[in-house]
This record gives sequence, structure tokens and C-alpha cells, in this order.
Amino acid sequence: MEPVKKFLLGGESSNYLTAAIITFVAIFVGYVMWTQAGTMPVSNFQVQEGFGGVAVGSGLPDCLRTSSEAAQVADFFLQRETVVEEGKDDLRELFLLLSKLACFKKDLMSTAGLVESTRYQAYSTAHDIEPIAETTSRCLAKTIPPRDLELAFDKWASRGGKLLQRLCTAYGVSPTENENLKKTFSQCLADVKDVASKVCFVGEPLIAGKKFERGAQSYEPSGLADLGAYKGYY
Repeated sequence: MEPVKKFLLGGESSNYLTAAIITFVAIFVGYVMWTQAGTMPVSNFQVQEGFGGVAVGSGLPDCLRTSSEAAQVADFFLQRETVVEEGKDDLRELFLLLSKLACFKKDLMSTAGLVESTRYQAYSTAHDIEPIAETTSRCLAKTIPPRDLELAFDKWASRGGKLLQRLCTAYGVSPTENENLKKTFSQCLADVKDVASKVCFVGEPLIAGKKFERGAQSYEPSGLADLGAYKGYY
């Protein structure tokens, strides 16, 4: 035992042991860093993107292929030059409004039932009652009251009509073209509203996977069910 103890506790052996531990730690750290350095997906991992198309970056407005009417209105002004400085700001807001309508329709028609395209759309106090992504989520959950949706479409229609009127003046549009633009925009609104009415109000309202009443409802505790009506003075 004495030679073994001397070997383990000796000065030269301690140096060997320390060097071995340091080497092992260095190799382990290097291995971990090498395995974590690979950022490419594993070859047997496949990402399914689906056929919905991109929402942002494919053209103006966003979700361009979802609404042909919105694309027609946007394309009309893209081919012209404004004669006043204010026309550019109005056009940006109109593009935002058209993008919301098209992406709203895209999310409602999606088989995934997720708030995807509308979550990229910015909120605007000029034509929004609430963020469009919130409206979409309530529609998909079947919890939005019909009046709320009606108010949202009324504000979109009102603001869109004002923007078109100002833009037609800024871009020198003829009265005939003005009427055609208003008609196309109305068709866009009617198309999206028709899709929304078929999606938002058909089926059982669900919150966290559980059925829920649409809108505010009265509530009576079970302990009051057997009590008679109060006939005294308040």
C-alpha cells in the first residue's frame, strides 16, 4: 500500500493527475461547443410551409392575392403620380386599410384557424376600433358580437370612402374613375364582410377549448334559485 499511496500523493503524480483533469475538461468543453455550433436543420427534419402564401413582402397591399378588389384599387394609384404633397400620406393609410381587409379575409379562410397574417398589421386610430389581429382572434373563437363586427366595417367603410375622395382629388382622377374606384372598394368590403359573417357567427363560441356564451350574459348563483321574488321596499 505504501508504494501506491506514494504514487497517488507524490508531487510528480499530482502534476500528472492535474494535467489529465485539465485535458479531460478541455476535450469536453470543445465537444460541447462543436455539437452546438451546427445551426443547420437536421436532414430528416422537414418544415411544411403550406400553400397560404406570404402575407408581407409579396406586393401592395399585403395579402395581395386574397382580394382582387383591394389589389385593383392599390394598382390604380401605383400607376399615377400625386399632384399634392398630402396625397402620399393618404395613400399609405389606404394601403394599410386594404392590407387589413385582405389579410383579415386570408386568416378567416385559412384552414389552420390561426391569427397569422393580421398580426403584422399596424393599429391606426383613424380607421380601427381595435387591432385587426384582436378582431380576427375573436372571430375565429366565435366570441365577437355581431354589433362589434358591424361597427368595425362601418368605420373601415367610412374612412376608406374619405381617403378615396381625397386621393381622387390629389391624383386628378376623373369623376367616372372616382365612381369606379368607390364601387370596387365597396365590393372589397362586401366580400370580406360576407366571409366574416360565415366564419365569425357559425359554430359554438370557444375560449381555451371550452364552450362559451357569445357576449355578456346574466348570471344567477345556484343558492338563489329557490328563493322567491323580493316584494318589499328597496
